[in-house]
Amino acid sequence: MFLPNVKFTNIPLATEVDLLHGFLFKSKWGWGKYIIKKHPKIKKIYSLKNKQKQVNFLKRYITVFKKANLETIEKNKQRYEKEWRKIENDFLRLLSEIMEIDWPLNKRIIKAMVSINPICPRFLNNWSFSIFYNYKKISDAMEVIMHECCHFLYFKKWKEIFPYAKKTTFEYPHIGWHLSEILAPAILNDPRIQKILRKKAAFYKEYQSLIIHQKKAPRYFELLYKEYRNKKCTFRAFLKKAYCEIKNNEKVFLR
Repeated sequence: MFLPNVKFTNIPLATEVDLLHGFLFKSKWGWGKYIIKKHPKIKKIYSLKNKQKQVNFLKRYITVFKKANLETIEKNKQRYEKEWRKIENDFLRLLSEIMEIDWPLNKRIIKAMVSINPICPRFLNNWSFSIFYNYKKISDAMEVIMHECCHFLYFKKWKEIFPYAKKTTFEYPHIGWHLSEILAPAILNDPRIQKILRKKAAFYKEYQSLIIHQKKAPRYFELLYKEYRNKKCTFRAFLKKAYCEIKNNEKVFLR
């Protein structure tokens, strides 16, 4: 079985600036608060009304911060890679078996871009994602890498099942994005993956307030996944059912 390789790199400055600015000013979920928590000095950006001044401020902040924390960034990048190599092949192979689809031959590299941003977005167009530079627990870093790798194979499976799905529906705020984000931790909590991860995968806090059939949304979909796994149904059947369920409760997610 062909398996890709996760390559650890430093995130380009322009990409980091764009991501931080987006989360600080465009996130409807208010995710900028997570950035401010890790980087209190960035809060000053809200006093700058001109976007160009905001961008220049972020460029200066990132450059100075990375220079001051270069040793930690490089040390943790090596630490993440060393730990990931121990589980990479086992995890990627198992994920392929669970989703019942092979990794594509034309995607040999998944790029993990080490960043000062505590929010870790993924990019389906080039199979890359950002990962925070300073997790205290190595298991948290491993969870992020697994979560993002899950997305790449998940959407390959999605296109196989729903070939006419538009790529725009894979991104926020579409229901397809919400389903992918709520199913990734559900899959990582599969007992087979838990033997590798050894910590319960976390759902976004924002989903805990969403209720489906008297259950919190994460729990509802976790139980649905468990039900299909116990019945030994195909992943295709599970994903179709999960999509049907989230469509029927679309207003809960898109309110």
